[in-house]
Amino acid sequence: MPGAVGENTIEMVGGDYPFFRHVSGVRNGLDLRYVPVGPGQAFKAVLENLPFQVNEFSLANYTLMLDRGVDWMVAIPVFLNRAFRHGSLYVRRDSDLIHPSQLRGKTIGAREYTQTAGVWWRGTMIDEYDLHWSDLNWVSERKQRFAPPDEARVEAIDGDLEQMVVDGTIDAFLAPSVKDEKKPEGERQLRPIFPDTEAAERDYFARTGIYPLNHAVVIHQSCLAKFPDAPKALFDAYCASKKQFYAEGGNLNPWGDAMDQDPIPFGLTAKNREIVQTLLRYLHEQKFISRLPDIDPLFAAGAAEFLDG
Repeated sequence: MPGAVGENTIEMVGGDYPFFRHVSGVRNGLDLRYVPVGPGQAFKAVLENLPFQVNEFSLANYTLMLDRGVDWMVAIPVFLNRAFRHGSLYVRRDSDLIHPSQLRGKTIGAREYTQTAGVWWRGTMIDEYDLHWSDLNWVSERKQRFAPPDEARVEAIDGDLEQMVVDGTIDAFLAPSVKDEKKPEGERQLRPIFPDTEAAERDYFARTGIYPLNHAVVIHQSCLAKFPDAPKALFDAYCASKKQFYAEGGNLNPWGDAMDQDPIPFGLTAKNREIVQTLLRYLHEQKFISRLPDIDPLFAAGAAEFLDG
């Protein structure tokens, strides 16, 4: 049974990541308690402005909210969720689509048009394959976290977008994962567009050094006002837990390779700044935000000095 909640307790809500099993504990006089939840569940309180202290949240959505005047939270540079997006576009297994150059004029479904995975995919398509999001027809579910930009001409429709690809109603489905992947190999009806997704990812990483980051950690301003030193204590707790995970033999390499370096470093390192700047550029290019923001004001005061040691 969890201990009683005291005056110095901070509840940290986030995904059930194995590298955060050791976050909870007392640090700098703060009783830190990590609460693991299912995918996306940490976002609800943030999106709906419900009471929370510290939550995992989409860095893209956080930036959109700041651009729209939301000022009741600030980020901590704990980039706890990363993924390449070359494998995020799914087509029918019998489709002749095997390269982004074939997608112009095609119809793509995305449940959440503003989802970070989609932002990265569209940006990567421009940078790597000269495929602009305006070259595509977009459809989405009616309920969206944020209204898609008018320039994208996103049509809201009813129906299961994944099933619509299977049925041939639309050409492709953009998503971090699909239900189809849970079926036995021989029963699957969808596949990523690239015949060899891993090869595409490795080539991209070798040339750019970018391992796209999706989420950060946000702290509510009321929590920050009560515990002004919390950002550094929280950052150190996340870093220490990841270090313990590695000490126990954990591996976070995206392809399962033996690790010669930490693939998900925290903090505003030069490379992390480059990756964040790339995401911000994509948000601006895709008409999600009105201006390209500076990086440092997105994060808690002093975060530039936080070191993942």
